[in-house]
Amino acid sequence: MLLSVTFAIAEDWPSLDLPALAVPGNLPESVEVTVDDPVYHAEKRYEGHPLATVLAQIPELETLRAEGAVAIFEAADGYKAVMSLDKALTPGGIIATRDLDAPPGSNWHEFKQGKQTITPAPYYLVWPNQSHDDWTFVWPYQLIRITIEPFTPAFGAAAPPGTVATATRKGFDLFRTYCLRCHSVNLVGGELAPELNVPRNITEYWSPDHLRAFILDPATYRARSKMPDFKDTLSEADLDAVLAYLREMADHKVCGAETACE
Repeated sequence: MLLSVTFAIAEDWPSLDLPALAVPGNLPESVEVTVDDPVYHAEKRYEGHPLATVLAQIPELETLRAEGAVAIFEAADGYKAVMSLDKALTPGGIIATRDLDAPPGSNWHEFKQGKQTITPAPYYLVWPNQSHDDWTFVWPYQLIRITIEPFTPAFGAAAPPGTVATATRKGFDLFRTYCLRCHSVNLVGGELAPELNVPRNITEYWSPDHLRAFILDPATYRARSKMPDFKDTLSEADLDAVLAYLREMADHKVCGAETACE
């Protein structure tokens, strides 16, 4: 067995603690790849290990895949990128361990993120054969952990009730694709950006017009915003659906006071 598998404390779902990859003998065979990199906006060469081979060490992986499980990629800063396990097992995904074009004595080039200068260390998921414009393939850096969860536990409290309108359901699908990796709803999702439902839902204190404009172009509201713009990604109908989802979740809060949400 190439990797030791640990389990999430709360739900006992399979989880890979990626710093264990540094232990001699735990690594799949390394490969070298070239990618059109969305972080550096340039062609980059990396050394790393095939994601599918790493995930193959998880017991009952194919059963979880058949049941529609998701892979949750957690970064050191709390960012959580989610994609279907089936898609995560697409051939070509690489967990990069070093930048082959980095300066002598370093494993990575630095880059600017807001006010900070950081690197992708310790790990960076890259996709040599996929366009980074396809948001269903995630590219998380500073990667520390991969957890596999069934769909319902992964999204349970953030998912709208099953009886909601089609537009609201579409809004949830869009939100989990583009937003849940950074934001959370009902404390489910990423920790890099603000929680959007508890104790107050964002539609309770942002007007629809300003919220729509902010989603399309955050930089027009906040200098050095880490949030990407969505003006070339989301249509007017998409925005309507996302706002319908957020408004719906205001009626389904898991907590209603700051102390209760801690």
